[in-house]
Amino acid sequence: MDELPQLIHQLSTRVYFKSNEIFLTNEPATRFWIAIYSFTAVILAIAVGVFTWVASESRKEAGLGRTANARPTIMGHIPEERYELLARFVPPAYEPGKGVAQSPEFERAMEHYLRGDDAAALAGLRAVAKAQPDSVEVRFYLGICSLLNNDRASGLQELRSVVAAGDTLYLERSRFYLAKALIGEHDIVQAQQQLESVIAMHGEFQKQAQVLLSQIMPGR
Repeated sequence: MDELPQLIHQLSTRVYFKSNEIFLTNEPATRFWIAIYSFTAVILAIAVGVFTWVASESRKEAGLGRTANARPTIMGHIPEERYELLARFVPPAYEPGKGVAQSPEFERAMEHYLRGDDAAALAGLRAVAKAQPDSVEVRFYLGICSLLNNDRASGLQELRSVVAAGDTLYLERSRFYLAKALIGEHDIVQAQQQLESVIAMHGEFQKQAQVLLSQIMPGR
């Protein structure tokens, strides 16, 4: 197909010179043919331009220049500066469970948490977690405090352990804050899965999850 524009161009050039040759004869009877040849040359020139433009656009649509095995992108796009913004969160509230006995160490750590002293709360919760490794409540707030202290790797680990514990009082909220941490890691695929799981639970965090999902998946 790349030879066709060249052939059309050659033909239009021949028509143009032929019309000049006829014109130089200065024979009145041939003026009609001069007009015909000139008009044909113009049409052929236009055809060349149109064909070239169509071919160029076709190549662009075909994705010329892309890597053959390039990973398909998710619908929509999040600007780099928005990842950290979307990963931010207001620390979840803590209310001591009625009738639930907690260790003095845990209570002290959560007093620091309520005052906004995240570093002291983190240190206290780490110590408590060693003594109570199976407590999902301790693991949840340890994950939250890790994120608040910019230790995202530890935060992800702790929140995943709470999710892995199954159907507990902290499952829904753990999935939501885990999604926040995953967004901070630019892992939109995993964040999407967590948010969809939260939405399917139809609980306290459903609406927040729907809004956040629409922000990371604007093309949905």
